[in-house]
Amino acid sequence: MKKIRIIKIIMISLFLVSLFCTIDLGLNLLFNAEPSIHDNSYGVYSILHAVFRIFGDSLWSFERFFNAFSISMWISFALLVVNVILHCIKEKE
Repeated sequence: MKKIRIIKIIMISLFLVSLFCTIDLGLNLLFNAEPSIHDNSYGVYSILHAVFRIFGDSLWSFERFFNAFSISMWISFALLVVNVILHCIKEKE
């Protein structure tokens, strides 16, 4: 059916956006893993922050980065599971 195809396209798009956010937060987390390199401070070096101002401020702690990354990772995992399930559904012709 056409409805299932549209749902599949939407879910794949959501998964890709979520995966991009997860990778961006993960790289930012790795960059801030050693604060002594950055004069004992944490910085936001993220595409999401630079382009979309998604974080709002630059005053993030390592725990806040880790929590945002772990939530984003779980969302990406859930969307991956949904996409696998949708892929297994056969469309009626």
